[in-house]
Amino acid sequence: MLCITMKSGEYFTIGDDIVIRLDRLSDERVHLAIQAPRELPILRGNVLEREGGERPGCVWGKASVSNG
Repeated sequence: MLCITMKSGEYFTIGDDIVIRLDRLSDERVHLAIQAPRELPILRGNVLEREGGERPGCVWGKASVSNG
C-alpha cells in the first residue's frame, strides 16, 4: 500500500483517468475530490461492507463509521 502525505489542494493521479485531490481538512475529517470515469464504481468502505463486500486485506482495524 502506498501512503502519501499531502497538504490541502495537492493531488495525485492514478493512470490517465483518475485524479484525487485533498480538498480540505476539518477537525478529524478529510474531504477528498475524486475525478474518475463514470463507469468506474467508487464505494466508501462502510457501504461496501454493509452490502456484503469484504474489507481489502491491506486495510486493518475497525473503521469508525458515522452517518455524515
